[in-house]
Amino acid sequence: MYIPRSILVLLVIIYLLFLVSIDWINQPNGTWYRPFIIGLMIVIVASWAHREQDSDEL
Repeated sequence: MYIPRSILVLLVIIYLLFLVSIDWINQPNGTWYRPFIIGLMIVIVASWAHREQDSDEL
């Protein structure tokens, strides 16, 4: 079964974000913009991984 690179990168990032978010939940005085920075990084990495696909793979 073929998994596109962009989907694989997204799954790995979601897994790592889940592990890191457990520590963030335990910190009551964390910064409010941290999830937005992580979300922006996810979008950038997924768009970078998606740009190398041919139009036939979509």
